[in-house]
Amino acid sequence: MIALLDLRQTLDAFAACNDDHDVWASFGWVHASEGDLLTARFWLSADEDAAFDDDGEVPEAVQALGLSACLEPATFADVLDVQKRQRPLSSLQDYAEALAYYAEYDAFLQVDGVDEALGEAGAAEQDAARAAGVGPGIFAAFELTLAACAGEQIKGAAQRVAQLLDIPVGEALARCRALPMLLGEALDRHRAQAIKDDFEAIGVRVQVRGFKPFPWMDVPVLR
Repeated sequence: MIALLDLRQTLDAFAACNDDHDVWASFGWVHASEGDLLTARFWLSADEDAAFDDDGEVPEAVQALGLSACLEPATFADVLDVQKRQRPLSSLQDYAEALAYYAEYDAFLQVDGVDEALGEAGAAEQDAARAAGVGPGIFAAFELTLAACAGEQIKGAAQRVAQLLDIPVGEALARCRALPMLLGEALDRHRAQAIKDDFEAIGVRVQVRGFKPFPWMDVPVLR
């Protein structure tokens, strides 16, 4: 079955992946209808075998829906990521323009006012995005903090902190007695969940702050 998506749904599908490897494993190709990508219809094939027939052409059933091959998924994700780094609070229109530019010129759209050497927005824009709960990349990101730890839990917590931060247990003990302590930032969902579960296994709760990939999305949460 060919499920057609709009641009927002397509970006949300990419954002639902954990990382670039997950993108590669989830999608075979991005197909899109002609015209303005802001109003286009997209299809994310599950693999390349579905995306193309034995002759390497777009299947007739896909062509009948007015779709043609747009971009390879990893490239599609790269275009989103470059636009996001240049303008963290980019709109759907901004992403549509960036994707159309790449499709036409095989090059990333350079946003005015961005340092080409750094390729990213200035500190003020990044701070504004963080304040709005928007993370640095196109996937959900998490920040974990150890804010409190009961006396009987400190030893177990320190062992986990030492392993997590690769520091001596003695230093970890001192940090656990002087909370709060940042356990990790800009963590992907899988890594953040594993750390949270590891601490909760000894009864220690960690504070979790989720950062959404795009401004229109809900703040992500862990289990």
